[in-house]
Amino acid sequence: MIKLFDPAEEPDRPAPDGLTPARGTDRLDEQVYLFDDPTVLAVNVALASGRPLLVLGPPGSGKSALAPNVARLMRFRYYAEVVTARTEPHDLLWREEAFRQLNDATRGTLQDPGSRAYFRPGPLWKALDPAMDEESPAALRDRPAVVLIDEIDKADPDVPDALLDPLNNLRFTGPDRRTVTAAEDTRAPLVVITSNEERELSSAFLRRCILLRLRPPGREHLLKVAQLHMGDAYDEALTLELADLFAYESVAAGPAASTAEFLDTLRACRHLELTAESPEWRAVAGLAMVKASPDPAASV
Repeated sequence: MIKLFDPAEEPDRPAPDGLTPARGTDRLDEQVYLFDDPTVLAVNVALASGRPLLVLGPPGSGKSALAPNVARLMRFRYYAEVVTARTEPHDLLWREEAFRQLNDATRGTLQDPGSRAYFRPGPLWKALDPAMDEESPAALRDRPAVVLIDEIDKADPDVPDALLDPLNNLRFTGPDRRTVTAAEDTRAPLVVITSNEERELSSAFLRRCILLRLRPPGREHLLKVAQLHMGDAYDEALTLELADLFAYESVAAGPAASTAEFLDTLRACRHLELTAESPEWRAVAGLAMVKASPDPAASV
C-alpha cells in the first residue's frame, strides 16, 4: 500500500530550504507520539479521501496530540481551535471584530463593509488560504495544512453540522456575505476533529468523517510511550512498577488510567528524584491518577 503519511519515513525526508517545523507544537506531549498501525491507516485514509478525521477516545488518550505530530512530521502548516460551549458555527471560519467596528462608527472612521479590519480569519480560512495567515513563515506558505478542532462535542449540535459544507466544498460564506474559496493550488487541509463523546454528534456529520477510536492504553503501550517521552530520564525499573500499577487499577477500578496521567506520574517522580526503591512513588501515583467514583452498591 502506498502511504501518504508514514511516521517511520517522515523524519528521513529532507526539508525544503528554510522550512521550519509547524507552529503550535511546543509542548512536550506534542513533540513525540506513538503511532500504531490503526492510527497510521486512519490518517492515510483521511489524506487520500479528503475527509476529516474524527478521533474518539477518553480524556488523556492522546487525541489532541495526533494532529500537531502529523503536521510536524509532514512539515505542514498547523492551526488549532479548542471548542467551548460558546463557540459559534462561523468561529472556525472567521470572527467579527464587532467592538472595533462600533468604535470606528462612533469616531466617524468606519471603513467599508467587509474590511479586513473588522474580522479575524479562523483556522479553516487560514488553512484554505495561506495569505490570510500573516504570521506564517514564508517557507510554509506553499505547504498544505493540518487543522485541529478540539473537543467538538462541547459545542451546540449546529456547530459541527455547519462545517459540512466548508469541508465538502472548500468554500464558505465569509464577511459581507461574500463567498470564500480555497486559494489556487492549495491542497485540501487534513482536518482532525476530537471528541470525548460527551454529546452525540449527528449521523450526517459522522458519515462525513473517517472515524478513529483510541482505546485505553495497555501495559505495553504505556512502556513504549514512556521510552519515547522520557528519553535519557527513562527509569526502567520505576516505569515497570508504574505500568503494572496503572494496568491493575484500570481493570480493578475504572475508568482506565490515561496515558497523560501515566506520563505525569513519571515526570513527577523524576523531579522529586524518586526511584522504584522509594516508598513515596505509590503515593505520587495515587495523587496523579483520577479515581473512579465509588460504587454505592459495592458497600451494601
